[in-house]
Amino acid sequence: MAEIKYVIFSLGSQKYCMQLSRINGIEQAYTVVPIPLGAECMKGIIHLRNEVIPVYSLKEKLNIFEEDSSEQQLLLAETHDMVIAFEVDTVLGIEVLQTSDVKKVPKVVQSEETGYLESIVHLPGMDNGNADIVLCISVDNILKDVEFENIKQALVDSQKQESEDCESDET
Repeated sequence: MAEIKYVIFSLGSQKYCMQLSRINGIEQAYTVVPIPLGAECMKGIIHLRNEVIPVYSLKEKLNIFEEDSSEQQLLLAETHDMVIAFEVDTVLGIEVLQTSDVKKVPKVVQSEETGYLESIVHLPGMDNGNADIVLCISVDNILKDVEFENIKQALVDSQKQESEDCESDET
């Protein structure tokens, strides 16, 4: 049987996952620069390894209103021709699972609003010995195309403003 690796993370009290093959990195220490009137659920941007990367709040997207963890982390992924950082509360670990542990999203749950769901993953007991059912989030489908375009435009506008600010500082 084939194996698939998943990064498991928490948002509030719920566990979620993404395929590890879609994650380029996990960052712990970062400072988010807010972008006024940015795309919905976008926390702002970070400057990482000479790249400006938008930071997207999965908690806001999923309407999770529990208090943020003090140890929030970023999952960096490439999608729609850009790198985007997904803010999560805590990365819990990486699990190697059999394809038999991965199930399709039930039709009763499928809708336009839940299009971000890639699959349902059955995890062996991580903490308490009991098996967990975890929602797997699709990196490519967490946002609608128009939302990705809004983020790209916000980045362009931010870079344009930054360039204008630098020019005015020089004069």
